[in-house]
Amino acid sequence: METADMPFVQKKLGRKYIKSFASGIAHMFACSAQHYAWLAYQHRLPTATIDLLELRIEPADFDIERNRILAGMCQKSLLRNVGQLAPPGAVVSAVLSAHFGIDDYSKDWCSASIGRAVFTVILTDDRGKEWRVDHDEERMLIQS
Repeated sequence: METADMPFVQKKLGRKYIKSFASGIAHMFACSAQHYAWLAYQHRLPTATIDLLELRIEPADFDIERNRILAGMCQKSLLRNVGQLAPPGAVVSAVLSAHFGIDDYSKDWCSASIGRAVFTVILTDDRGKEWRVDHDEERMLIQS
């Protein structure tokens, strides 16, 4: 339905799109997670968890301004996407977890990396269904 006042009315999306929301967030996070990876290696903490609705990052060693910026970008993307769901569809829980292969450290003359990183996003809808996506990176550069 297009009118002169609203030339691009956006169609509301069904619940099946929730999985694609999760996939986009996992990929977005993975592309910029080098500082999380570095902190994981430095603090010997292989796992970080982010509640994307509350914007809570755990453990506390990861909860710094730089990391809150990336988590906030993921939250903003999630909220924008969820706003497109057709009523009564809603996401009531959104958790991102990152597991870093900190035991597989490698460094050469210009960069450092760790082993396999797995980024998991689990979105739960208002009916209790979980939509899970895992995004794997074989090696993860770490920002030092």
